[in-house]
Amino acid sequence: MIKLKDILAEALNIYSVDIIIVSDKEANITDVFDGIRAIRRVTIVNSNTGDEREAKNRTRTDGKEVHTATIKFVAGQDPKQDLDFFKTTMLQSDKGDPNRRIPGLRHVVFKPKSLTKI
Repeated sequence: MIKLKDILAEALNIYSVDIIIVSDKEANITDVFDGIRAIRRVTIVNSNTGDEREAKNRTRTDGKEVHTATIKFVAGQDPKQDLDFFKTTMLQSDKGDPNRRIPGLRHVVFKPKSLTKI
């Protein structure tokens, strides 16, 4: 018997990619992840910041925190082009606007080698 999950997986191009997030220390990382989840075509955001990284974040004095996560998204024609769209959307409210779209998010890096189709 064919499962609905299998049918949807064939019809949709769902990809996963690992990301590194630099945020303000006073920003709640859950709010930053919620902002990422609110982006069109992003379906899941899973934090996978290890205990060692969390301990390092607590001792930082530069006002930043570094977190790692995995996002899953529905891709268009070119998933690498979608990563550029996500980065622009996360960091700018409009292209060229210096105001950040997601409060507390300073920088995001996608690991293109981790881009995989699910």
